[in-house]
Amino acid sequence: MLNVPKICCVSISFRTAAAEIREKLSFGQEVIKDMLCELKEQSIQSVILCTCNRTEVYFCGSEQAVVQMLSERSGIQEKELSERLNIYEDERALRHLFRVAGGMTSMVIGEDEILGQTRQAYNLAAECGSVGYELNRCFQDALACGKKIRSETFISQIPLSTATIAANAAAGFADEVRVLVIGASGSIGSSVVKNLLGHKNVTVSATSRRHGEDVLLSRRVRTIDFADRYREIAAADCIISATSSPHRTVTLSRLTENNISGRKLFIDLAVPADIDRCIGGFGEFERIDIDGIGELAEKNSLARQDSARAAAEIIDRETDRLKKELLFHFNSALFGDICLQMESSPQSVIYKLKGSLAAEQFEAVLKAFGEM
Repeated sequence: MLNVPKICCVSISFRTAAAEIREKLSFGQEVIKDMLCELKEQSIQSVILCTCNRTEVYFCGSEQAVVQMLSERSGIQEKELSERLNIYEDERALRHLFRVAGGMTSMVIGEDEILGQTRQAYNLAAECGSVGYELNRCFQDALACGKKIRSETFISQIPLSTATIAANAAAGFADEVRVLVIGASGSIGSSVVKNLLGHKNVTVSATSRRHGEDVLLSRRVRTIDFADRYREIAAADCIISATSSPHRTVTLSRLTENNISGRKLFIDLAVPADIDRCIGGFGEFERIDIDGIGELAEKNSLARQDSARAAAEIIDRETDRLKKELLFHFNSALFGDICLQMESSPQSVIYKLKGSLAAEQFEAVLKAFGEM
């Protein structure tokens, strides 16, 4: 875009990398703050979006510096990392951001959580002073577009979020299901609890690490101390874990130490993984991780295709509006010369436009002049 600084996005997601790779790029808030400051020191404005299914850096500046930083922070060799990255520039970066905020690139098309996660990522970057005019404008417009998609289409009215799918899987595990939610105070965990409470055949308990923690989303949820979780697991039919802990919340060794057995469903919604992967298939234990939820989501996403098409039209319209705003902002210095030319020789300006524009573009200019 003419005179508009280059806007880029470096992205790694569930489409390009398995959970084992993504968890190495799952950075906590304090680490993200450090990364934002590191880029800011190199005069690179940036926003870092980090969820269970994607890690993305939106930035204006050196692509090499961003990739190198991700490699150093994750411990993944730069060459290996580059092979799994998608890199978007300028108009493609804008469109990608709008599609992300609108839930169009999510594992579950149109899911609601990503809009809030995008807003949190932008707010954190703004607090750190790492965004300038370009990213401010891009993210504010993308968030407004995401909200518009949810209000003007039916896409958010079809309950197919990660939390909903996990709750449905738990409720369908048996006629009467006792569920333990580990990490119920987090955004995903609290959504899981709310969805579980919508099922009449489900009894819910949740862990709490500290007294008085805002985990009691309902009087129907029984709170237990995190340290007592294995005692509760022994009695539960389904265990759902959705924490941001760097450590495992459930391990096979502790299960066997506590003589826990029988048919149980373990659902792991965390990246890095909360629940030992080797638990799946041990005895009568079943395990579903975030990628397994994605497979279930794929089957359900067909119901959202019509709404997705309507959302795509909104994204086309809103990204076009943003491009015009950016062009207007970064080319305002030209307006004085254009006005002088229009005053001194308006006909020559029209001939220049006629010679440089495609027929449809020239027609649009003539229509704009005619409507003045």
